[in-house]
Parts: sequence; C-alpha cells; structure tokens
Amino acid sequence: MVEISCFILVLFNFLTFMYLLLRNKSGVFYTLWVIFVIWFFSFPSYMQYSYRIFPWANYPKDTEIIFSNLITFIFSVFLFAGYIISYKKINNHNLQMESRLCISNVANVVTLLLMIPSVIFIAIVGVSSFFMGRSFVGELVYSDGFLPMLYAASKFGAFGILAVYLVLYIKKPKNQKFGLFSTLMFILAIIINFIVNNPLSSPRFHFLSMALAILVIFRKIGGRLSSVALFLASPFLLFIVFPLVKHLGETSGDYNKYGLSEYLVKGVDFDSFQQLVNITRFVTDKGYSWGENFVAGIGFFMPRSIWQTKPTNLGILAAEHQGYFYTNLSAPLVGEFYYAGDIIGIIIGALAVGLLTGKTDSVLNNSKLSASYFIGLWISSFSFIIFRGAFGSVAPMMMLGLCASLVLYISIIKTNRTPNLN
Repeated sequence: MVEISCFILVLFNFLTFMYLLLRNKSGVFYTLWVIFVIWFFSFPSYMQYSYRIFPWANYPKDTEIIFSNLITFIFSVFLFAGYIISYKKINNHNLQMESRLCISNVANVVTLLLMIPSVIFIAIVGVSSFFMGRSFVGELVYSDGFLPMLYAASKFGAFGILAVYLVLYIKKPKNQKFGLFSTLMFILAIIINFIVNNPLSSPRFHFLSMALAILVIFRKIGGRLSSVALFLASPFLLFIVFPLVKHLGETSGDYNKYGLSEYLVKGVDFDSFQQLVNITRFVTDKGYSWGENFVAGIGFFMPRSIWQTKPTNLGILAAEHQGYFYTNLSAPLVGEFYYAGDIIGIIIGALAVGLLTGKTDSVLNNSKLSASYFIGLWISSFSFIIFRGAFGSVAPMMMLGLCASLVLYISIIKTNRTPNLN
C-alpha cells in the first residue's frame, strides 16, 4: 500500500501538470508545486522507505506514510481545483499606460529610505562577511537577538526594491531612459543585492527563489516550454547542483562526499516527508492550532514581550516533540493546514491557495503591470520555500520583501504625473 499511495500521489500531480500544459494554463506556482511533490517530496521519501533510512530518528510506520501521502493527495486535488477555476487568460492589454510610468524623485527618496536596513546591516557585519561563507554570516546574525529581523529586512527588502526597478526597466519604451537619480538608485540596488544576496552567504532556497523571480521578470520562465524544461531539469538541480552550491557556503572546508542515494536518504535537505509524519504525530498528541500558526506567521512583527503566548514555528514544535537535538526543521504547507484544522483545514487551505495562485499566475503570464503582478511575483517565485516551510519562518521574509515592492510601486503610481522617466 505504501508504493500504491506514493504512485497515486505522483501520477495525479503529473497528469494535472500535463493537462494544464496542454490547456496553456500552467504558471510558475503550479509548476513548482509539481516539482516539489514529485522530485523533492515523493521521490526522496520513497528512496528513504526503500532503504529503511530516514534523515532523522523515529522512522515513520507504513500506516503513517500512507496517511501522509493521503493528506498530500487531498491537498493536491483541491489546490488543482482552485487553481484551474481562477486561472484566466487575460486579453492583450494596452502597454501604453505602462510606458508612461515614471520614477519620480519622491519614489527615489522612498527607495533610499527602504534601503536603510540593508545599509545598516552591511555596516554592522561588514562587506567581507558576506563573502566568507553562509555559516560565518549565520554565526554573526544569530548571536544577537536584534540582527535576525534586520538580516531578513536587508536581504528581502533590497530584493523587493530591485524587482520593481527591473520590471520598470524592461517595460519602458526603447526611446526612454532612466533619469540620473533613478539610474543611481537602480545601480545602488544592484550593488546592495550583490552584497547581501550573493550565493556565498545566502541560503540556497532563498537564492533559487530570487533567481526564479528575475527569470519571471525577464519572461524567461512561465510558458509551456520553460515549465517542461524546468520540470525535467529539476532532478539535476536538486540532487546534483544543490549539494555543490551548499559547499560554497561552507567555511570549514570539510565537505561531505557521498553518493546520490545516500544523499537522498540521509540528507536533511529532504526531510519534508518525515517532518510531515512528525507533524501528524504532534497533532495526535497535542491537538490542533485552529489557525494560530498562520496568525503567528503573519504577525511576525509582534515581539514576544508583548504577545507572550505567540506560537512557535510548527517545524520546531514537531521536532521537539520527537526529541531531536536540532529543531529548526521544515514544516510542509500541507502539515501547516493539517495542524490548523485537520482534513477540513487542508481542503479549505488548498482551495484558497489554488484560487489565489491561479489568479496571480495568470497575471504573471500575461505580464500586466499592477500591484497584483508583484504579489504574484513573490508568491510564485518563492513558492518552493512556502511548500517546504515552516510558514512562521517563511512568512516574515516574504512579507518584508513584498511590502518593499508594493510601497515602492505605489509611490511610483501616486507620483506618476508625466510620461518621462526621471
């Protein structure tokens, strides 16, 4: 039954992916969901089951594996339903209005203000720290209670700014140019992102998500051909490239060398399935949150000194429940919804996510510039780390970056008075 449950889960997602491709309705979000389920979730978990070796202690029982596949299947069904309902092919729009958008001096001042956290963080840790390895930056950041939030604001806020400038740059008419102030702000955004978001110091999934966002902006991904290419390239990227990139951030020089099968069954990168099992165990013993885990993620800015009962990230709770020595683990989105409200929570959550992302993917694929475009850009491009979780860890970063993009974009819209870019 374990093999059958895994096969059904993979087959359903693959067939829905093919269906959407044939209908030309598959966007970045759904493509990444299928990649996550098949290559990141199901394939490694089946290898782990076959070898009877999992990344962490307390191996799943067959009944737990089947149940975890079942709730993931239910999530997949209702995600697909919501997605296909809300995905709409938008007619070609008039690009003339977009060409009239200008970056005013006020908007450039807003850019400067939004980049203050990045400048402060760089000044605190030093430019060289970002090129000395991921673990080196991590030690600096988490040695101080104030720095983690500043770190997130500097990285994702800076990228949110860069995303807006990139979009406006590629959408402006060829006979228009950025003004001097706008050009300087654009260059400053590039330099800051090169420092704080370089692959040496950035977590791999963060860097991957930002790279995907840039590809979406330049319309290099999102169509049928690019979706198929990304799906086929995913095993190479996840199983070969990612381990190599991880070594770029190591400072010890003591690199682990092991075969692919050993990496899949023992590597903590692929603990999503086991963590989903651990979440179901935690829920069985401790009960449901009734949505508090999502409220805590959205209300990340509220300090515990004020919100003393603020919930802990689900990945940490599930790991602590199993007695793991390392607890900062993932919590798949399916598990978050299960923790929030059992099977009903999964159904409602999957439908809501499907309806939202079907809309945002359709906006992205039609490249219509609006606030919805930037919402879709962040949700779709960063969806892989959303799927992996934990929501409480991912939500602050995404919301900070999205807010930076929206604040800058709205300031541009509000101060848009002339057809020239200043």
